Amino acid sequence: MGAWVAGVRLVALRLGLAVVAVILAVHPACAAIGRNPEPALRIPLTQMGFQALSPDFLLAGSSMLTVDFVDKGHLLVTFGVRRLMKREVNEPPDEQDRTISACLVELPSGKVIARTEWRFHDRSQYLWNLGHGRFLLRVRDRLTVIAPMDSPDPNDAFRELPILRLDRHIVAVMVSSDGDLLTVETTKWAMGPGLASEGFSADPAPVQVSFYRLAHSSPTEGGLRVVSAGAIRTRTAVALPITTAGRLDAIEGSKDQWLFNFNEHAGKVDELAAFDTSCFPRSTFVSHSEFVAFGCRGGPDKIDFAGFNLKGEEMWQQNFYDTHLNPTFSFAPEAGRFALGRTIINGQLDPEIPLPAAMVTAQEVRVYQSYDGKQLFRIECTPVERAGQNFALSPDGMRLAVVRQTMVRHAATKDAAAYTELEAAVELYVLPPMTAKDQAAVRAAQALAPVDTGTRIDVALARGSASSAKETAAGMKGTTAKAGVGNDSSTVTAEVIPESSQVGAAAAEMTPEADAGPRAGSATSGDLPPNAPRKPPTLYGPGESHKPK
Repeated sequence: MGAWVAGVRLVALRLGLAVVAVILAVHPACAAIGRNPEPALRIPLTQMGFQALSPDFLLAGSSMLTVDFVDKGHLLVTFGVRRLMKREVNEPPDEQDRTISACLVELPSGKVIARTEWRFHDRSQYLWNLGHGRFLLRVRDRLTVIAPMDSPDPNDAFRELPILRLDRHIVAVMVSSDGDLLTVETTKWAMGPGLASEGFSADPAPVQVSFYRLAHSSPTEGGLRVVSAGAIRTRTAVALPITTAGRLDAIEGSKDQWLFNFNEHAGKVDELAAFDTSCFPRSTFVSHSEFVAFGCRGGPDKIDFAGFNLKGEEMWQQNFYDTHLNPTFSFAPEAGRFALGRTIINGQLDPEIPLPAAMVTAQEVRVYQSYDGKQLFRIECTPVERAGQNFALSPDGMRLAVVRQTMVRHAATKDAAAYTELEAAVELYVLPPMTAKDQAAVRAAQALAPVDTGTRIDVALARGSASSAKETAAGMKGTTAKAGVGNDSSTVTAEVIPESSQVGAAAAEMTPEADAGPRAGSATSGDLPPNAPRKPPTLYGPGESHKPK
């Protein structure tokens, strides 16, 4: 078997990855989950100029090393490099400047066909995959889009196109599994004592959560279209399980049980399956019609992981017998697959504090078929990166790219003796092909996806927040104690921001020919006075009223 796998790897290097998929269909034993699976392709990072990264930064959650599929034939690899940097005028004293190298890599040759360097001023996440060959780039509080394959000139592959102009501080960015919804959470520049993410601001709702629908097309058809879907205020930064069609609510039911509702933005409420868990369920949509949730049985060290659909069914459930931090995902909705990355530790730890190396067991990546929870592949990443951007699932769900270190022996030369060293590389693994049953299940799941009606998300969230508050106050059914609009055990109080006061809320057309982005308001135009009375949500525009003139 080992010799046969080595032969597959050689064929892949010579003829390309598509050949491997055909071979696996004939010899499926290679697709089985092995303890040390052989990659179909291995691309050393040293040839791109990679330098060893600080384990302390990686374990602290710094975004230092990323790999993404641009399309079937190209990867985007970025990593930190040590460079002398020119001192900037009036640079804030608390910034942590660094240089990131970005390489556009051709498959299967591993050749770098375009590269650039970026200067960042903090250690937070700077890159998000929007799908369709486009990526969101953040420098400080400026957001741009790059599309490496849209330009025929390699020297222009990393051209940045403005997407939003926000005169606020970005605290969180989230992209939906299907790449059609962008959520940007911001605060004022000066928060006073404490940060919004810690909940210590004097402002009762200091975080602005802005929603944007993304419509992808080719550059000749207009590129990326960004349309505002509204903005709300919240007490703290939140992770909302949401799609362009609706949001997921978790409602506390009986003891050790939570109930899921899917609240369509248009107003319909779909009651879904219950989840037996003693802790608040943390949910993530893996497609328009399926989501997964983490729960626990009796304690945080007994983790349950389950898959649900919008038909109201719990499709599968399994247990983890270890403790993890910061689960991260890579999605392939077209194939009904997703990759889950977990940083596994040997004890309990506050997720907000630095991670001691002594507590780290491994960083593990598993690939699942979403409709039945079948594990298709499993492997460990090295070095461990808590931020979890060191693996990627291809858009068609047929390949997994993983950054791994292995011991490589270098032959002796006339000037040096043979030696062995630890070398990092991007490894590509071919996943099992989809069966007829898998394809039918994916089509059935897609048919369950609610239609995006284009309803403003802020109005829908405010409506749901008010409804939850009334339900809790009235004690409906005698069981509802709390309602979570998102991954928070406390109610998220959503307050609609009038469109005229939103920052970065206009529609934008992203094309190579024009810099078209939402107009920015002033630094405080999106901020409500701290003591201002809260107004109920309304569908009326400025100057409109239900009263006859």
